[in-house]
Amino acid sequence: MVTKGIGGYDKMSIVEKRVGYLVGARLRDKDGITLALRKQDEIREAHPVPEGWNSVAVVRKWRESR
Repeated sequence: MVTKGIGGYDKMSIVEKRVGYLVGARLRDKDGITLALRKQDEIREAHPVPEGWNSVAVVRKWRESR
């Protein structure tokens, strides 16, 4: 059963597209994402935060200067 919806699109194709987006989001390359996260952690560990560094103050200063 196909019924026409708003703008001439059939309701079934809209549902199919939405389901396709949801399924596609779940099938991302999880290995690639995990590898990127590990690499970021390695970089972060190799460059420790300097003593006295306050990132909140830096961001606030940047926002106020705009």
